[in-house]
Amino acid sequence: MKSSNLNITEFGKFSIDDAGIPCFDASPETNFAADYPLKHLISTGRLSAMTDRWGNIALFTTEGGYVTLSPNKFNARSGLYPMIEIDGELFSLIYSELDKNKSLRYGTGYVEYTGEIRRNKMKLLVKQVFLMPPEKKSCMIGYFTFKNIGSLTIEAQIILRSDIFPIPVVDPDKGRITRNGKSGKDFAVFENLFDETGSFFLISDDEWNGGISDISLELKKTVKIDPDAILNVSCCIGYGKNYSTEEIQSYMRENSPGEVRRKWKEKLSPVNVRAPEKWIEDECVWSVGQLFSFTCYDSSVCEYYVNLGGYGWGEFGVREDCETALVLAYWEPTLARSSLRWVAKTQASNGDIPKAHGFKRDKALSHQFESDNEIWFILGCCEYLKQTGDYDFLNEDIPFWDVETGTLWEHLKRAYNWIYKGIGLGSHGLILIRDGDWNDYLSKMGGMGRGESVMNSAMACRAFDLFAEFTEMKGELSFYREIVESSKKLKSAVSSAFDKAWFIRGYTDKGKAVGTYSENRLFINAQTWAVLGRCGTIEQQKKALLNAVKKCHTDVGMTLMSKPYSSPPPSDISWCPIPSGEGENAGIWPQTVYWMVWALAEAELTELALKEWKAMSLKNHSQLFPHVPYGIFNGPDCYSSKYSKGREGCTQVQLINRAESVPMNPVVAWQAFAMKKINEAELHLESYDG
Repeated sequence: MKSSNLNITEFGKFSIDDAGIPCFDASPETNFAADYPLKHLISTGRLSAMTDRWGNIALFTTEGGYVTLSPNKFNARSGLYPMIEIDGELFSLIYSELDKNKSLRYGTGYVEYTGEIRRNKMKLLVKQVFLMPPEKKSCMIGYFTFKNIGSLTIEAQIILRSDIFPIPVVDPDKGRITRNGKSGKDFAVFENLFDETGSFFLISDDEWNGGISDISLELKKTVKIDPDAILNVSCCIGYGKNYSTEEIQSYMRENSPGEVRRKWKEKLSPVNVRAPEKWIEDECVWSVGQLFSFTCYDSSVCEYYVNLGGYGWGEFGVREDCETALVLAYWEPTLARSSLRWVAKTQASNGDIPKAHGFKRDKALSHQFESDNEIWFILGCCEYLKQTGDYDFLNEDIPFWDVETGTLWEHLKRAYNWIYKGIGLGSHGLILIRDGDWNDYLSKMGGMGRGESVMNSAMACRAFDLFAEFTEMKGELSFYREIVESSKKLKSAVSSAFDKAWFIRGYTDKGKAVGTYSENRLFINAQTWAVLGRCGTIEQQKKALLNAVKKCHTDVGMTLMSKPYSSPPPSDISWCPIPSGEGENAGIWPQTVYWMVWALAEAELTELALKEWKAMSLKNHSQLFPHVPYGIFNGPDCYSSKYSKGREGCTQVQLINRAESVPMNPVVAWQAFAMKKINEAELHLESYDG
């Protein structure tokens, strides 16, 4: 087994598994953060499982709305676990109940628990592997190995058990679900738990007796294990309307642990970034594998998409799916296309795209008035088209949320029109910020409808320039000229927002400039998108980037702005009293740092880009803050900065407890994309030098 120098912490170290992809070997006996679950996400793209350091498997789905199927609370223990009964006495074989020689491995699409139980005269080695093949099936495979390491024969009954306690996120009668169960040879099933997902089943390989026990599905088998003998068993847990025991058993035979790892290796093969150090390439492969694990299915619009995770599982922010489509276009264009189609299907026919979507057809559209959703949609679609050349996508018919249908092209045009007619421009010629742009902490800047956003406007410049190319290709010349003129005016407005050394962040309702040189407060997103949007002169762009690095760089990533506001903040900035250095108040947001890396690369500042990439990496975070139990293999959507009064490297817990919702995808979504942009810039420079 090869090792990896990706990172080594008190919580474990990275290795390379037998398929050649990074995995994390946890240290099960660590005394640090003993109460922290160290959650690891695995998913087929349809059924998901949140696993933890204690061996609990919490199954959930967003099909038919977010539903936790086995929540590890109330009277449910885990979505799948073994037990053993000897001489009438039951012993749990869940990982946390094992006695010694324990090991725990988190891999892409799998988790592996090993340990020994030594009770009375029984000495048993137990290995449990839970597998999610990347095939968008609604079931998880469990492989169990039992080896008798004692001197006496073990005669016992093995029990494979799944606790099913479904809790819809908005159900007033949580958990009060009528269960009609049946069982037989090799299977146990709760029939028709939900209309969308159908029945929930537990199916074994062969010669097991199925049964029902309260909230649990069970499979039982009497076994005899001689000293040094090994018993291998497998089962499958999942849901569906049209399935057969034989079909599921065949699926298990086709997906051994080695075969599942091979399939994930193949899925990750497009992640072909180049880096000066091997650990960087390893982190890029690992992070893309983690990102794929957030893939879910939404039956309200019949599309696969990538969930934000964490606090976004139950009602997802649509905007973030447009963001991740930029990344997915490189590694998984089919999923990128499905994600963008998913966004289009949540769009109102007037062009408005909601920030949140609750997965239910009987729910009205959400109408939070954030101002950037439509810009992200146009940008995500255009960057996808630019990367893939999939121009047929523009002509695909896609329904709006409120029934009317139009091509993707029509969806894009209505999003564009909504930016001007629904959101609008302010007195400085910039797009209005309304109730907040990406940084919704700035919610009071435009609460009365007059505040303006430099970030929105600069990002729209990039989106509109790309959109204009496709408009010209479509032959809509008058619309093409309109978009070109719109982009030209926005670039002029953003250029006018350059203040001595950097671009300001925007204007309040009363016309007060925010993020000025005189207040010595630089916001990195304004600099990033001004450069990516080609706003201002080349000299202004490079000055803005260099000042952003100078003022916002820290050893663990760039702060969102160069100094925080007070808490509570000024009344014309925000309603939310986020503490200094936490969250949006000068915290560190991995995705925004990687956007800055992208901008640095496009400005041909590749050495600085690589420096900031390394600072924001998982490896660097884990080495600087080895006692922080998140940010090792995945983490929250933001970290606390040096301004947080001794909590640097942690995450926000006041007002919003972001540690509770780990993992989330923003911390792993952008590494490979940003490194690819560095690669492209380096190739361009090499070509130029040549």
